[in-house]
Amino acid sequence: MIAVAEPPLEFVPRGRSSALEHPGPHDQPLSPPPGMPSSEHLLLQRLQNVNISSAAAVAGQWQIRELYDDYEAAENRAARRRLLVERTKRCGPKAAATTQLTSLPQSLLHPPPERREEPMCDYMVSNEEELYVYKNTVVWTQGLSDEDDGVYRRTCFTSDSPVKFACFLNRNFVRGRLAQMRAALESDNDTLTAICVMDQSALRVYCDDGEDFLANLDFPVSQMWQTVHGLLLEKDSSNALVSHLTIPMPRLFSMSHPLHEACPVILKAATNSTGYMTEPEYSVVFTTEDSDLVLLYDAKFFKHFVARLRKVTPEEVNLVSQQQQELSQTLLGPRCSIGGGHSFSSTKQTGATPKAQNISFLSRTNTTATGLANLSKFGLSQSQSFSGILGQSNRASLGTPLSQLQSSINNQSTSAKDMRKMTHVKPAKPIEPEMCLEHIWTENTYGRQRDFCEMATRAFIHTDLVGQMFLCYLLARSGRLQLVRLTGYGTSEVQLSTLASTLPAKDAVGLNRLQMIAVLDLSGSLILYTGTVMISKVHITPLLAPAPIPTPPSAPTPVAAPPPTSSHPKTPLNSGAGGGIAVPNSFVEVRRSSLLPTKVHADLAAFDEELHMLSPIQPQPVSYTQRQAHNVCKSLRDPAGNRLTLVYATGRMLRIALPLLNDTRLLTRCVATLRQVLSPDQFLHFVIRWYSSRNPPGSRDYSIEQEWQLFRATLLSLMGLSAAPDVDTVEGYERCATPPLQTGQGCGLNTPGSGSGSNCSSTSTLGPQDEPKKRRKYECEDYTDEDWEFLLLQTTMAPSVTDGQSYGVDIGAPLFPVIPAIFYSLHLLYEDLKMDTVLNAALPYLSTFLHQLAIDMQLDSYVQHYILDFPELSHRTCKLSLLGAEHGAMMVHQELLRVPAPNIFAQLEHIVVGCEEVLPYSFVENVNEQSRNILQLVSLVVHGQEKLKHWWQLLEIPEAVQANYPRRAKRSITAGAPRCHQLLELILAMRLTRRVIERFPAAVNLIVSEALEEARVSPPMGCSPSTYDLILRPELAAHAQLPFLRTSIEQPQCGRVYREDSLSARCPPTGGSMGDHEPETLRHDGMDNMDTKLLRLRFPDDMRVEEVRRLLNSSEPVQIEVQQSPGTSDHEFIEEQEKQLFALCARTMTLPLGRGMFTMRTLLPRPSDSLSMPKLCLVGREPVKGTTIEMQQIEFPSNMHMWPSFHNGVATGLKISPQAQDIDSTWIVYNKPKAQANNALEHAGFLMALGLNGHLKTLSFMSIYKYLVTCDEMTNVGLLLGIAAAHRGSMDTKTTKLLSVHLEALLPATAMELDIPQSTQVAALMGIGLLYQGSAKRHIAEVLLQEIGRPPGPEMENSVERESYAMTAGLALGLVTLGQGESPAGLRDLQLPDTLHYYMVGGVKRPISGSQKEKYRLASFQVREGDNVNIDVTAPGATLALGLMFFDSGNAAIAEWMQPPNSRYLLDLVRPDFLLLRTIAHGMIMWQDVRPEGSWLLEQFPIELRTHLRLPPREGEASSDDSEVDYEGITQAYCNIMAGAAFCIGLKYAGSENMTAFDTLRATIKEFLGFPSTTVGDCAGRTTIESCLMVLLISISLVFAGSGNCEILRIIRYLRSRVGPQYSHITYGSHMAIHMSLGLLFLGAGRFTVSQTPESIAALVCAFFPKFPIHSNDNRYHLQALRHLYVLAVEPRLFLPRDIDTHQLCLANISVLEVGATEMRRLPIAPCILPVLRSIQKVVVDDENYWPVCFERNRNWHQLEKALEMSAPIDIKKRTGCLSHLEDPDRLKSMLAQTLTMEQSICWQIDMIDLQQFSSEQSVKPYLSRFMETKGTDLSYQELVKRHQMILLFYNAVVKDRMHLLPVYLTLYDHVTKSMMTNSDVWQLKLIEAYLGRDHESDHPMISVELIQMMLELFKLQMENSTRELCMPLREFISRKRLEPSYITTVSGPDLQRVFCVINYFNLLPNMLEGVDLSNGTVTPLRLMCDFHHLGLNAQTIFCLYKILQALANTPELVALDEAQVLAFTMANE
Repeated sequence: MIAVAEPPLEFVPRGRSSALEHPGPHDQPLSPPPGMPSSEHLLLQRLQNVNISSAAAVAGQWQIRELYDDYEAAENRAARRRLLVERTKRCGPKAAATTQLTSLPQSLLHPPPERREEPMCDYMVSNEEELYVYKNTVVWTQGLSDEDDGVYRRTCFTSDSPVKFACFLNRNFVRGRLAQMRAALESDNDTLTAICVMDQSALRVYCDDGEDFLANLDFPVSQMWQTVHGLLLEKDSSNALVSHLTIPMPRLFSMSHPLHEACPVILKAATNSTGYMTEPEYSVVFTTEDSDLVLLYDAKFFKHFVARLRKVTPEEVNLVSQQQQELSQTLLGPRCSIGGGHSFSSTKQTGATPKAQNISFLSRTNTTATGLANLSKFGLSQSQSFSGILGQSNRASLGTPLSQLQSSINNQSTSAKDMRKMTHVKPAKPIEPEMCLEHIWTENTYGRQRDFCEMATRAFIHTDLVGQMFLCYLLARSGRLQLVRLTGYGTSEVQLSTLASTLPAKDAVGLNRLQMIAVLDLSGSLILYTGTVMISKVHITPLLAPAPIPTPPSAPTPVAAPPPTSSHPKTPLNSGAGGGIAVPNSFVEVRRSSLLPTKVHADLAAFDEELHMLSPIQPQPVSYTQRQAHNVCKSLRDPAGNRLTLVYATGRMLRIALPLLNDTRLLTRCVATLRQVLSPDQFLHFVIRWYSSRNPPGSRDYSIEQEWQLFRATLLSLMGLSAAPDVDTVEGYERCATPPLQTGQGCGLNTPGSGSGSNCSSTSTLGPQDEPKKRRKYECEDYTDEDWEFLLLQTTMAPSVTDGQSYGVDIGAPLFPVIPAIFYSLHLLYEDLKMDTVLNAALPYLSTFLHQLAIDMQLDSYVQHYILDFPELSHRTCKLSLLGAEHGAMMVHQELLRVPAPNIFAQLEHIVVGCEEVLPYSFVENVNEQSRNILQLVSLVVHGQEKLKHWWQLLEIPEAVQANYPRRAKRSITAGAPRCHQLLELILAMRLTRRVIERFPAAVNLIVSEALEEARVSPPMGCSPSTYDLILRPELAAHAQLPFLRTSIEQPQCGRVYREDSLSARCPPTGGSMGDHEPETLRHDGMDNMDTKLLRLRFPDDMRVEEVRRLLNSSEPVQIEVQQSPGTSDHEFIEEQEKQLFALCARTMTLPLGRGMFTMRTLLPRPSDSLSMPKLCLVGREPVKGTTIEMQQIEFPSNMHMWPSFHNGVATGLKISPQAQDIDSTWIVYNKPKAQANNALEHAGFLMALGLNGHLKTLSFMSIYKYLVTCDEMTNVGLLLGIAAAHRGSMDTKTTKLLSVHLEALLPATAMELDIPQSTQVAALMGIGLLYQGSAKRHIAEVLLQEIGRPPGPEMENSVERESYAMTAGLALGLVTLGQGESPAGLRDLQLPDTLHYYMVGGVKRPISGSQKEKYRLASFQVREGDNVNIDVTAPGATLALGLMFFDSGNAAIAEWMQPPNSRYLLDLVRPDFLLLRTIAHGMIMWQDVRPEGSWLLEQFPIELRTHLRLPPREGEASSDDSEVDYEGITQAYCNIMAGAAFCIGLKYAGSENMTAFDTLRATIKEFLGFPSTTVGDCAGRTTIESCLMVLLISISLVFAGSGNCEILRIIRYLRSRVGPQYSHITYGSHMAIHMSLGLLFLGAGRFTVSQTPESIAALVCAFFPKFPIHSNDNRYHLQALRHLYVLAVEPRLFLPRDIDTHQLCLANISVLEVGATEMRRLPIAPCILPVLRSIQKVVVDDENYWPVCFERNRNWHQLEKALEMSAPIDIKKRTGCLSHLEDPDRLKSMLAQTLTMEQSICWQIDMIDLQQFSSEQSVKPYLSRFMETKGTDLSYQELVKRHQMILLFYNAVVKDRMHLLPVYLTLYDHVTKSMMTNSDVWQLKLIEAYLGRDHESDHPMISVELIQMMLELFKLQMENSTRELCMPLREFISRKRLEPSYITTVSGPDLQRVFCVINYFNLLPNMLEGVDLSNGTVTPLRLMCDFHHLGLNAQTIFCLYKILQALANTPELVALDEAQVLAFTMANE
């Protein structure tokens, strides 16, 4: 019998108090009955809800699950938490984050549940969480108690209707695919927990990361089950049939994600018939969240069966749909012919009418009360109404019963159709099944009567202690627990045994962590089983709780503790008194005896009664019934970890905790070791004995020593070697320790044995005579004469047999035959513990035990092995048990002990030296994993992959328990990879972390760390974060998580650790002081957030950003500087001022275009923020008097500010980043301004901007309708363009319809004529182009082609701004056929190129085709065009359409059309400005020919016409004075062609910062700026030159988009200063171009540039169409709204480095390797814009201050792409001792640090102050202050030496940036300088000496070899001294077989330790001098070598022998030689 681990506590669900205090849901008053006022109704309702009974019983349901943890994980988290707190204090704002830990990751605050594979690892069941459901409230509690940190959190959820179910959810159910991949990557931090709450109508899922889901239920659910594939929902069986139709409806539905639909489940029966699970008699009994097995019960045949849940196959889906169709035909066939008159109103409406709660459900789908009435008239249940009538519209057409039902309703009645009309829902297609239940097993009820068959009340899956799995189900009525053996669980080949074992049980629960079942047997005792084997009864010390009055359970009774009084023989399981009715003096009894047998029998029960008479107090007479009420345990529930709850008949509950198998690491490992070598029977013997003796009733606070002694005694007695000093205690001990094994059918344990050893019965029925009363005693007659003779034979080890110290051997003991295997495996464990420095403390326990066993078994090599490790063991030589040769013959596995003792350190030395002729080291799974891992790692480092398996072998004992467990997966490494990368793969496959490696022995740690250092310098690419954590490259680990960046960058102001990103403000926001300085800091010019860290880093040396902000500020009055000249009247002067203001307004009105570019995507608004628009200020101010000047005297157009306001709205809208979340319909409408004309214009632009950034996808249809129905022209333009841009290239039908309404050409001829403004039509045209971009859709292309040549008319229509319409149609056509050329076959017959050429060059009008041809019969009244096509209207659009259509096609024929005319005659036929467009089109077609050189630019102008150019004389060409030459035409042609060619260069090299293009374009700009004062200027005219100059300016800005180039900024600043009446040719359009160029230079605050994809080029052509407006309302040639389409060409390519330690942006040098190049090209210092990604193949951070980071194509390129796409910072790590570029721009300050760091030689004298330089490193400061700070203390010489050594070690670690190696150096130093050196220290230094002395690889650049050599020298010196001083004991050792105990007593303890260290270091052997005579002659090393030739000794050993003999003799004839000479001699000899 065992005791419980903690005193049992009365259990009250932890959520109950919260649930009772919770106010519950809001009262939603029902609608009052007619005639009653609502206030009275409310009062009535409240009175009805009053409850006057105070002590109402609380009926809640709850479930508990375990949260487990282990010590190491908790430690790791605590360390990380401390680190983060420090970092927060260091980096973060002065926020409360540091104290409240709000900024820490959730994984630290709420520890993740970590499961351990090892069934018997010591884990700490730290916690539980509970879900408590009471009425409408669910309380989720974590924690066991309300102490300081006991409860992590308590969360309440309230539902409007009572909650039916609540449960914890499987993580994968909640996650999508991407999230699951991410979780797999960061498995350590995977902490997501979720719960599911289901009320009447909906299923809600809440996750602890704040996400929640709501899924409406389409049917009443009777039960919910969790599986590995999601949820199974069981439908209420009463609703399974539509009564009068008898169509069986599916009853079981699956749900794979909260947002997916519930799909019916298919059942594949044993007969292979497949169909929906419709049978009402099938019900689910059990599922589990981590398996796909489902246990069901068939009520028809009274049998349980098991099915496997899996995904359906397409064949099954088709089969089911066919069945359903056949079913429907048979059922519905005859009825359908009756017709529409037949109605379904039937009297039998069984339970199918919708109940009250359905009303709200239906209202969600916009049905009204009439719909509800129709439903109830048909008698449909909720499920049919929804799946059938209003079901989902886009499902595959399968005939399910649902659709059959629905179709039948359609045919019969009109009301269902009305209902559908009312809700606009299409007829439903049936829901396709996702899951199939495949039958795999049926219960075998053969030979059982039918009457006893019942449905199981509980089931669980149980794994027993030997790894067998059972499916257990409880038949409560008949009191049986059935166990069915499972094989292949968790795979698709799962099998169940046909026969089930049975245990008698009233109730049972599975304890997964203990691998036991707690069974409540029929008498009410609690018994533990594992599998079918009984382990022990559980003795419960009950609560002593008198309960005088019944109290409600929510208020626990005070616990008193009077002495125990009475007992009852029938109930061994005693329990506390309940909260029910009880007599005050009835106390619950405590058992006094811990020697209770496991079977209660009459005479034993009497003995029990007598026991309690020992009590001094007379027991109270207690009536049987009361006792029954208190003490009968009715059921068990809530198993979690090792806890479970007992429920008593009174309703009272006790929570008990069962003891764990063991508590210490050492015992855990020992038990796991035994599991590897013992058979299941033997192992269970051991576990049962150990568990019972470990946890007897009574005290159990053992110390580690006591627990070990207990373990050792248990193991020895089971091995038959134990002592029996006292018969009585043994009897008691055995009686409580070994219960009879309870066995099921055929599962008996056959104990090896006869006679005294067999005390385990193998039958399950024990009569009183079978009770093993005869205990095993060690009686004298057991020892025979043979033993004595055997003793006499043992001359070698003469044990002193006194006082009966040696014991006989019990050969019947269960573990006797496997003693060799147990000994060998424990020895391997002993060696394995040496490989973990933390577990070294456990070695003495094991060594003492094994040493004694080795003596008993006469294993000399083992004895010697343990004595070397622990010399004090050499005092013990006595045998304790009389094992002899005849015993050995009875044992198995003797061959294991015939080889010398395995020695892990020796094996490692063999590997390092490369000695291959050695035995492989044995490896047993789960025993010495660490040893095998280390052997593999060292052999990989030293010898590479070839010899990975050479030095070890797998040892398996086939019949052992381990055979039941699955084999470990094989590990693999990449064959061709560098060795250090292979090592990384191997370490990760072994699941080792840095912390584990640090616990390796120092030598191994050094070898592995050196290889990891190599990997750190050249890391592998594209690996997991854990790989990079291993090589201490946290920045690379951060990069590995870049692909999973969420779509929104978090707000930098939220109180987390303050990390900078691309939008971080230069001055971080201060706390409360913000309000005071607001007036000065905020200018409200729309650019307040532009002062970013990024811009300050990019342009640190000048004020260009401030200047741009000044130039683009449109919210302040402009300065009017006009002097009043003498004689000017005031009136004239005011007019003069206003004219100046009017000219300046033209400039101010274009500023929003530039500002929109500058501030693009720089804002992440919160959902609650409303966006403020900077105002467009069109007034002036006189600088001297400060008076405001407005335009009142002069005439100006009233709607002048219309389009500028629109642009202002666009600029504000563009600020919102596409990554901003929650920009949905609600937010957009919330930002709609109140009625003011100007605001409506701005909001129209705002909408367009949202569309360009992709936010209008979320705008609801109703909102769109509300916007369009106002018929506001500007709103329509903005909305149509925005929606089209958001759906660009998607061909979305909804959007097409929306646009078609505004385009006559897309409407049928009979459509109603709408009066639509021209600008809206133009916007709709462009929208169609964007929507169908690149699709080459025939109908669209045909319509757009038609629209280019659309004639004016009829009547007054299409007569204004026709150019703009035709041009946009051309651009749209170009977009639709972008880059397709003549390839689309569908467009061939349209002859697009020919038609476009006709529109370009003119010709006779062709007849109109299409839907609108009738309309154009009438000519226009206003525009008379004649018979030819008007090319002034059609040519621009047609030209650009051809250019875009044949983009980059190289089609010479089309390009020929675009060539400029090469004769003066032809030149007269073309308008000069068309030449500009033709040149652009030519460049786009011949894209590959465009070059950035000036020569190419000049080549574009025909050579024939150059002679006639009136250029400045620099050309040096003779000019002919030909009077007929049209100089004006030629000069204008020259200007336009140059501008067009420059525009081509701008497009091709957009965003590339190409310097050749820059030089060419800048020279051309300068040339054009010089024209006005020359003949060219006179000929061409100022207007032409100005418009061409603007095109040039746009071109150069495109090349340098986003670069902020200062020289271009100067040109722009000069050009924008030309304002005033004297510059009459500078129009609104010029200023527009100038400010757009300025915006391009600083695109998105320097975060963006322009892309070069064909789509982007097309967008740029649309936006920068080279014909700019003349005034602010000019849309004649180009709609102004299209100027913003450049947004579609924007691309983020900003490389933004950030220091990972400080989280601050920094500067770093980066280089790129271009495709096809061989050398890296250095870029400007980052942050900078990268070249076009497709042109580079590698990006490297090659800054000497930072660790190198490399992004390479096909390796980790996706990380870079994602970081650029999100404008996310790329983390880099600073090297030690380096300063950043910001701290030290000239690289001077850190010179000291650099000289120290870069120096190769060692510096022996170091000053502390130098080391302070490195204090930026995290661990430097604490180390210096705690260890090195010695001011004011006098140090002794030894202390000074030590301090000097420590500084040296520290210096080496810090200067070489290897602080993590410092612990290794310090440990080695500790090994060397120890006063008492141990064997382990010697081995470390031997290994390192061997590693550094490998002759072929002497180079170790990663570690400080000199330092280690220094330590080795110190060590050798010590060893030689010891050899000299201790030559006598050493001589004794090498001349005898062993050191005699008598001699050992003469040597002191420390000297003995040193002797064995020398023996180990020099590899001395016992008895070496045997047979060697050294008595005569001179002893020389040469002679020693000859004499000891047969032993094959190495030079070191001979040297040591020589030293010993030299010290012994100490005579002059011994020649003095040093080791080096001996070594040289040996080499020569060999």
